[in-house]
Amino acid sequence: MMGHHKSPPSFKSGKHVSPPFFQGGSKGGSFKCKQLNMDREDLKKRGLITGNFHLPYNPALVERAKLLRKNMTKPEKKLWLDCLRHSKYKFLRQRPIDHFIVDFYSPELKLVIEIDGESHFTEDGKGYDAERTSILEGYGLKIIRFLNTDVMENLAGVCSEIHRICGSPRPGGIST
Repeated sequence: MMGHHKSPPSFKSGKHVSPPFFQGGSKGGSFKCKQLNMDREDLKKRGLITGNFHLPYNPALVERAKLLRKNMTKPEKKLWLDCLRHSKYKFLRQRPIDHFIVDFYSPELKLVIEIDGESHFTEDGKGYDAERTSILEGYGLKIIRFLNTDVMENLAGVCSEIHRICGSPRPGGIST
């Protein structure tokens, strides 16, 4: 099984697509999600809410996301409290995007951080993650993944990798 190593942290990284992600808006003309080749109506047909200041999301996931924020896993809580919460970049926990809830999301960096447990290593889990990653990358997001064991056993390595990706040696307030 993957994930019993201690260093360096293992992760899978998606490609980064440069902004702008959306054109227009309610006051700026026609709305278009360029990477997914969808306009506001296409997204609405998929049951997603769109706006000028957030990515499209399924409103039915909002309550579930709130529950997940209140009941974070130990690795999520550790990464949040000891690495991301006081970053100079804003990170949101358990954020609905499209029909998914991502573990952590930085709007400024267009970065999603996922903490993966056992279920991600089954064939079904791998297929779901691949589809999910493809859709999230379609919004111009970069997706990085860490194993639960990496966060719990090598937090300093995980935080260092996040800081490297953020383009910052140590965002303010992070203790590693």
